[in-house]
Amino acid sequence: MRVRLSRLELGPPSLFFSILFITFALSLFIIPSAEAQSYDYKLTHNEPTTGLTIADATADLDGTTIVCLKKPLNKQCSVNNFYLRVILPNNTVIASTFKLPLDSFDYCFNIETTVLTNGWIYLTYMRSIGNSRFAQYVFPIAYNGSRGVPMLLADFNDTLPGHIFKSMVPEAGFLYAKQVGANGPVIWKRCTVTKDRSVVDCPDDGTFAPKDGAQIRNFGIFSTVGGGFSCVFATQTPNEYGAKIVNNKAQLELEILFLDPDANKATKPTTIYTGPPGIDKITLGDCGLSYDGYGYTCLLLVSTGRNQKLLQVIFHSTRPGASNAPLKTASKDIVGVDKIRPLFNGGYLLLYNFAKDGEILVKGAKMIDPEGKTIQTISLVKPVPMLNVYPRNNTIWYWENDSTSWSIVSHNLPNYTKYGGTYQSPNVITTTPLIDSEIATRRPTIDITYNIQVKPATGNVTIYATDGVKKYFRQSYSPISSQYCQLDKHNQTLTMDVLTSTFNQPNMTYYVVLDNGFVESMEDGEPILGISDGKWKFRTASIPHNNVYAPSETATVCLNSVGTSRFLQLSKSERSAFLSSLGISLASIIPTSPSRLSILEKFRVESDNDQKRVLLLIQVRAATSDMEMGVNSVIDDLNVLIKNKGITAVSRSPETMFLDENFGVRIEPNFWNKYKRHVLIAAAATLLTGLLYLLARRLNPEANNAAIFTLVLALFDFALDFAFVVRNGQDVRSLYLPSILILVFSIIFNTTTALYIMISENMRSYKFHLWTQSCAKSAAVFTVLAASNIEVLTVTNMSEA
Repeated sequence: MRVRLSRLELGPPSLFFSILFITFALSLFIIPSAEAQSYDYKLTHNEPTTGLTIADATADLDGTTIVCLKKPLNKQCSVNNFYLRVILPNNTVIASTFKLPLDSFDYCFNIETTVLTNGWIYLTYMRSIGNSRFAQYVFPIAYNGSRGVPMLLADFNDTLPGHIFKSMVPEAGFLYAKQVGANGPVIWKRCTVTKDRSVVDCPDDGTFAPKDGAQIRNFGIFSTVGGGFSCVFATQTPNEYGAKIVNNKAQLELEILFLDPDANKATKPTTIYTGPPGIDKITLGDCGLSYDGYGYTCLLLVSTGRNQKLLQVIFHSTRPGASNAPLKTASKDIVGVDKIRPLFNGGYLLLYNFAKDGEILVKGAKMIDPEGKTIQTISLVKPVPMLNVYPRNNTIWYWENDSTSWSIVSHNLPNYTKYGGTYQSPNVITTTPLIDSEIATRRPTIDITYNIQVKPATGNVTIYATDGVKKYFRQSYSPISSQYCQLDKHNQTLTMDVLTSTFNQPNMTYYVVLDNGFVESMEDGEPILGISDGKWKFRTASIPHNNVYAPSETATVCLNSVGTSRFLQLSKSERSAFLSSLGISLASIIPTSPSRLSILEKFRVESDNDQKRVLLLIQVRAATSDMEMGVNSVIDDLNVLIKNKGITAVSRSPETMFLDENFGVRIEPNFWNKYKRHVLIAAAATLLTGLLYLLARRLNPEANNAAIFTLVLALFDFALDFAFVVRNGQDVRSLYLPSILILVFSIIFNTTTALYIMISENMRSYKFHLWTQSCAKSAAVFTVLAASNIEVLTVTNMSEA
């Protein structure tokens, strides 16, 4: 706001009070502006418990923010009550309280939280164990405050804590790493969590160490795309170890080691940067995946006297060598930088920290673009304990709190990625179907296009269905060992086959997950970032199933050799429970209502090549609405799911895993149930014909009474021919017209022949002539019936007799 002052023609007292008033008015604008804070979003929550301070905060990939609060007992420690606040993406706050299992409160700093799996955090804390030794634990805690089992990570004789580094592959768990002493090597443990997420297990351990003779200045650890980890050391090598000395200065280097996901030992250190002559110091900033998704970047602060510059070092995990380039960051913006953090969507975050009462606080931050130019300054009213980044929406956030409330404040950041922003995968140009699009049910393929040439790798593509509450596994496979994927001629678009049973529900949301390393660079084999849960999602059209009504049907499935052996060893009650569970599991996999599918108690055992196998009967009941799949669709989908057991949910259930994929689902028709009515009608007709024959034979034993059978069979044959043309003639459309022509031609031919025979017999045989005169109506009827089959005229011989 601009304030214009005009000259006042008043006496001195009036001028004094006018100036005083103007000065006061200006102060209302100027003084608050010094304390004003600009931000893009702020969420404030009032706490019922006063005096809480922040212990740590973190965020999940979906935007869920987890904050751990504590109540200080004094400046050195807190009571062991901790207050967990989970802020969901819709701003709902879940509050819970838990206690750390501390015997005493003489060492309560270094509380850190990490989110590995949705619904749980993994909190690390330290405690004194006597004799100047300390132990560090990891403690699983659910969002609702439920506690898991504390796990000892390490005990040591210094106060430097270790840290948890989350894997880029969620099921791979985390790496715990801690430096031994101020300049010693880094010990590590690779840990996973159990299925229920409440127990941590650390089966592998080892050491990261630089080259012999190199002294560690500082180090950093980051996760790699393939599920492994990397350790980077900034080192100096003194002269006594044979290093090249320039101007009496030690050699400064950046060394890197990789720990592959399936290895229990790190690679040997490799130099990716050697300081040029004249530099005094290199300080390692954070390292991570390059914002273009291809390779990795570390930030270095290089000091030469009073001059400082930022340097980015770019390297790959699959090939030696590295490149580096200076950033165009102004010297005034580098002074006082305590931490440098690369951003997922490009650029870097410079943090300006300071220590107060043993705690590191952030007093300000600046963002620089990929070239190093400062483009945004984040001003803080007062220092904050931490400043973090939401990768999902490219914002930074920090925590403010006072004695009665806390706030989460966020700032939007520029996005420098050219591709893959909505997928959070920088190398993805587009997909088919697109995010949030609508597709037809039973779509056979999906596509993804990359901005570089790629080749299939070991990661999986997995498709889920979701009703908004639960997710349902549909199929999963790896392209490298599968016949389900095809690359185009440019090696950039990958087409993935989808089973007909996968997108089988109308008005259902589906999403595709690509593991990191699903594909890799064709040039050097560098794994490419995948697409995480819930990003690539779309919906099937809300069109009811196009069902052809079918009554209930019974089909057969077969247990494999292992399943057969186990099933035959079960008691009767155990078999009944197994069959019930099997039916429920199959219904959920299809999916359909459990009331429509059941496994009958009756089974049979067959021998195939001297190997027993159990055959089970599945009853599929008819659909009751258009929104349910028809019987034939249920059976067809079940057959596809079982025959592709290796990539569907059939292989994941403890009951369905025993089904034989080579057998699939077979419909073995029950001919009696299907043709019972027809057989009964035919039997009744045969019995009636036999009775007529016996009656005729008794009345006139000398007549050709067997002609009764000829008449019945001839008429039955004509009825079948006519019914076939009417009912099934169009099954093969190209034969429909010929079928009609043949039927009509045979009728005309038989009619003409019958008339000719009747006329010629009248002229040749006087006895036959008398019969036709006396039985004119019967003769006419048989002549007409002869149009169906000329054999009908043989009946006239019996009648004449």
